[in-house]
Amino acid sequence: MNNSQRAQSLLASLLNLLSEQGEQNWRRGVSAALLELTDSEGGLNPAGFDRAASIYRSMTAGGRGFAEYFVWSPNDDERISANQKLDELRDELWEIFSR
Repeated sequence: MNNSQRAQSLLASLLNLLSEQGEQNWRRGVSAALLELTDSEGGLNPAGFDRAASIYRSMTAGGRGFAEYFVWSPNDDERISANQKLDELRDELWEIFSR
């Protein structure tokens, strides 16, 4: 799987996680980055990789913003699991988009 494909998959997973949590603000940026990697037929658009990377990096610039977002749940197990998944997705996206 190339970087564009992996980024598209990770962004879709991240969007799904944010949607499950009812998050509205950061979902817009993730959706915008995902749209850059998606062609008009729903397939991969590798030409949008740099634009998707720019959108994602701007969300996390300076260690603020999306980098500080976390999932809250009164259930400890759910909160820990969701935040672990969130961190894994962010870490892998950062690695792909900062190359």
